[in-house]
Amino acid sequence: MTLRLFFRLLAQAAMAIRAYWTSSLFIIAAISLGIAALTVILASMEGANRKAEELASRFGPTSINIIGGNLVEQAMSSRPMTLTWEDVRRIQEHMPGAERVSPLLLKSSVQVLAGTARHTADTLVGAGAAHGPSWGWYPAQGRDFTDEDIEERRSVCLIGARTADVLFGNENPLGRILVVDKVPLVVTGVLTRQGLSSGDMDFDDRITVPISTMISRFNLSRHYLSQIRVTFASTSTPELMAEYSAELRGLLRSLHGIPDKGEDDFLLVTMQDIMDFVDVIKGSIVIFLGLVAVVTMFTGGFTQANLFYLAVADRSEEIGLKKALGASSAAIFVQFLLEAMLLALLGALCGLVLGALFGLALSSFNLLTISLSPVVFCTAVAIACAIGCAFGVRPARRAASLPPVTALKGLS
Repeated sequence: MTLRLFFRLLAQAAMAIRAYWTSSLFIIAAISLGIAALTVILASMEGANRKAEELASRFGPTSINIIGGNLVEQAMSSRPMTLTWEDVRRIQEHMPGAERVSPLLLKSSVQVLAGTARHTADTLVGAGAAHGPSWGWYPAQGRDFTDEDIEERRSVCLIGARTADVLFGNENPLGRILVVDKVPLVVTGVLTRQGLSSGDMDFDDRITVPISTMISRFNLSRHYLSQIRVTFASTSTPELMAEYSAELRGLLRSLHGIPDKGEDDFLLVTMQDIMDFVDVIKGSIVIFLGLVAVVTMFTGGFTQANLFYLAVADRSEEIGLKKALGASSAAIFVQFLLEAMLLALLGALCGLVLGALFGLALSSFNLLTISLSPVVFCTAVAIACAIGCAFGVRPARRAASLPPVTALKGLS
C-alpha cells in the first residue's frame, strides 16, 4: 500500500466519521469515560510520587519523630502526654549517633491579635533553638531562634505563612507585636510556606515560640512534652536508620517501664513510615479507579465493536460500490480500521480533557494531588489506540470480506 493511498483512506475514514456522527459520538463518549478514569489514575499516581518525595525531603530521611500517647487505641483529645524532659536527656546520653534531640510542645486553637486584626491560629508551638535545622523548617524571612532566646525566655515568635497573610497581608510582619492568648510577642521570623494540612489543621497557620517561653508564659506543663525529634547524621543509611529506630523504641519502653507484652505509649515516625502510608493511599486509588477505568474502557470497546458491526450492515452498498469500482479488500479493511483508530483518538483527547477537569476538581478539595505530564498523555493515547485496534479489527475484516454483488444488494 502506497503512502498516497493511505492518506486517501485516512481522509475517507474522517469523512465517514463525520457522515455517521451519531454513532461516532456514542463511541467517543464511551471511550472518553474510560480514558478520563485512566488519566486521573496516572496523574494521581505521578502526583502522589512527587508528593511523597516532597514529604520525604521535608521530613528528613535521617530524622525520627516521637509522638506521645498511643495513637492507635486513644483519641487525640484523650491521649495523655507521656514524653518527658528526662526522655530527652536519656536519649542524648544513650544514642551517640543522634546529632540533635529537639523537644516540642503543642497547643491547639489560640487567639491572636495584631493591631485591629483578629485570628484564631490552628497551633501554638514551643520549640528549641535552631528551629530550622532541627525540624527542617527554616524562616523565609527574619531569623531563627537562638540559644539566648531559649535561656532568657524571650517573648519572640516565628509565624506561619498563612498566619502572616491573615494578620498582615502584604505588610512586613518582622518586628510587629502579636498578642497570643493575652501574651505579647515580637515577630522575628516568618516560616517557609509548607502547603500541607492534616485534617482541619493547616501547617502554615501557627505561632512558634521558644519552648521555655511557652512553659513560663502560657502555663503549660514543665514536665511533659508533645513530641521529640531525633536527628541523626546525614550520612545514615536506611538500614542504619532502622537500627536507630529499634534502639530508640527499646530505650523508651525501658524508660517508661512498659512490660514485654505491653503496648507502646508513644509512636515513632520515620520517613519510611510516611512512604508506606503514601503507598497505601496510592494502592487504594489504583484499585478503585482502576476498576472504573477497566469497566468503562471495555464498555467503550464493546460499544465500538457493536456499532461498527451495525455500520457494516448499513454501509454494505457503499462497500459493494467501492469493490465494484476496484477497491481491494485490504483497502476496505484499512479504512474501517482507521475509522476505529480515529474514533479512539478522539475519545482519548476528550477523556484527557475530562480527566484533567475531574483531577482539578479533586485537587481543589485536597482529595488528590494531580500531576499531568507527557507520560500521562502518551499512555492514555496509546491505550486508546489499542482499544480502537483491538475492537475494530473484526468489524473491519467483516467489511473487507463482503462479496461485491452481495454488498450491492444491501445484504450483510
